[in-house]
Amino acid sequence: MLDTLEEHAVDRGLARPSVAEAWSIRSHGLGERATNRWAVIAAALSLVAFTVATAILLSDVMMFPGAGTLRTALAVFVGPLALAVAAVILLHRRGQLSAPASLCVVAGAGPALVMTALAAASWSIGFDEADAGGTRTWFGSATLLFALMGWFFGSVSLLAPVASVVKRKIPWLIRLPLIGVLAALLAIVTGILTVTGQMLGGLGAAAVLLMALLAGRPALPSVRPSAEQAIKQAVRPDSPAALTRSSYAKICRAALVSFVVGIGCAAFALMGSLWAPGVGDSTHAMNLGLAAGAIAAMPVVIALGMVLTPRFGTIMRCSALLLCAGLAMEFAAQIAGAGHSLQWPLTLVAAVLAGFSIAVPIARFVSSRAPARIAVATALGLAGAMPGIMVVTAAAFIAPLAAGALVAWSWRRAAAGRRDAEPRLASF
Repeated sequence: MLDTLEEHAVDRGLARPSVAEAWSIRSHGLGERATNRWAVIAAALSLVAFTVATAILLSDVMMFPGAGTLRTALAVFVGPLALAVAAVILLHRRGQLSAPASLCVVAGAGPALVMTALAAASWSIGFDEADAGGTRTWFGSATLLFALMGWFFGSVSLLAPVASVVKRKIPWLIRLPLIGVLAALLAIVTGILTVTGQMLGGLGAAAVLLMALLAGRPALPSVRPSAEQAIKQAVRPDSPAALTRSSYAKICRAALVSFVVGIGCAAFALMGSLWAPGVGDSTHAMNLGLAAGAIAAMPVVIALGMVLTPRFGTIMRCSALLLCAGLAMEFAAQIAGAGHSLQWPLTLVAAVLAGFSIAVPIARFVSSRAPARIAVATALGLAGAMPGIMVVTAAAFIAPLAAGALVAWSWRRAAAGRRDAEPRLASF
């Protein structure tokens, strides 16, 4: 490649490449070196940054000096920047984003996220200064300036990928303003998500990490199994059996229990203080209702494990047990009551268990090596702890909805099996 470029330069009498040629050489050279390994490293760094930022926010570390600044730097700058790098590498490796466009995104994302982090820190300091009633510093008053600069750099970084999507058949007098407007609007949306979605950023990092690991797996040769191998696979003793009519009946009964009891627990949590004897106030009623709702959600969780086992394997039973353990922890947290020193730690343990209940089944599709599966399961489990808090704490309200849908589905499948069995009996 260099020899060809040198011969071309000698023919034109040039001693150095032009700006366009140098940009093309650098962008394509970096694009060739941006392998899936770098995507994995960037996504893992992003996941660590978001996890540490969430841990700071949900713990007493937030009370230490400088903890808020560190959390903002991790959640608004380090985590999003590493996530953007990993996503750009994946898009480039799949041919959906050219090397120059990828380099433009990465080069512009850095200053854009720096300004966004400064805007978030400036707003926080300005809010504290306004509450204190003292004189506001220049940094606390510069939130709008930092936000506008972040918007500018973000729009510039998104020009190339937006241009690659907009059709080239459009006249350039319309195409260029359209690209600018779309990039500016997309920069606003991205900035809002970066600032407000900090606690859910770990999920995005975990998803990109999973995609990077899957993209880096070597492709296995597609060989059709012989008839004998197919029979052996079909009759493997460890393969979960298909659901029968009796299984559907058990699933329906378990879901019905969660549906009825869950509705009662939700009603008690909302209105138990008005009529229940021995309940002091609405907070006490809410704690008792949520505690009972966590127990009431266990039958539907076990039923869902039974439904998913034939399709995804026996690992779904472990997933159901993990979620049930998380619900048991949440039961203990709600029984402890609001203001108890153990309530929040128990809720965090319940959230982590709920996150691992989702991570364990997903990790088995990543690699056949145990260390890789353990690393991915750990990363996904920690990332899923944030939505896991919402699941375990609101189980009393979520369980009746899931149970009602499962009752209707299992009833229909049992009825369909009964109709299929009647013609066979008549012919017999």
